[in-house]
Amino acid sequence: MKKKPQRVTAKRGIAKQTDAELKIAAKILEWEIGDIWGHVGVRLPEDEGIAVQMFRRPEGEGDKDWLVRFDYSLKKLSGVGTPPRESTIYTEIFKVRPDVNAVVHSHAPACIALGLADKKLACVHMQSFRFGAGVPVYPRPIYILDSNEGAELARALDDASAVMIKGHGIVTVGKTIDEASMTALYMERTAKIQAMAHLLGFTGPTEDFIEELTASKDKLFADVNRMKMAHSAEWRYYSDKIKKNEKWTRGWS
Repeated sequence: MKKKPQRVTAKRGIAKQTDAELKIAAKILEWEIGDIWGHVGVRLPEDEGIAVQMFRRPEGEGDKDWLVRFDYSLKKLSGVGTPPRESTIYTEIFKVRPDVNAVVHSHAPACIALGLADKKLACVHMQSFRFGAGVPVYPRPIYILDSNEGAELARALDDASAVMIKGHGIVTVGKTIDEASMTALYMERTAKIQAMAHLLGFTGPTEDFIEELTASKDKLFADVNRMKMAHSAEWRYYSDKIKKNEKWTRGWS
């Protein structure tokens, strides 16, 4: 029996692992944010296209997840379902951000509320250091339905880790599915904390506050002897809950 080329076998192994991570990410974000309409996507190997997992399953597909692969012209390559209507979120960001391999789009309610109130989501607690002085805002309350709108959104994102679409939701990016997903999780969590603080009189973080918190974070992570993990502690925690079928929901809580 003729053996398959090693390269093909490795490529299939990566694809299988990627599909598994997309499914985990979709469950984490659906249960953490309380949104069934979001999706998470990743570059395919050798930038052949994009794979996107919808949070929900398509109607009439039984127990099959909506996981579809498509190229940069939005032509379906394989998988279940069709490319999402907002596929240009992925294509246009991937075109201009070679450092980004994964993207999340979700309709995170607390983030939407902050955006509507013109409150910039920022670094206000220890796990929100990734947001610095603030997350950029795409000011048009629209769906991202064509390449022009996708390119506008990518310009608004610039080199940040996330962008808020006013009246619509959020987009987060990362080198990995893990990174983009945990940024989305902490973005919504930060919005909840910040909204509660604003109700109690908080007016926003000062430059000194952000500098001191950032310096403390850098000091924490300066230990070069820390063990490098394939995934973040948060990813491993939630992935383990999913494997054990321990369902939860935070939604607005």
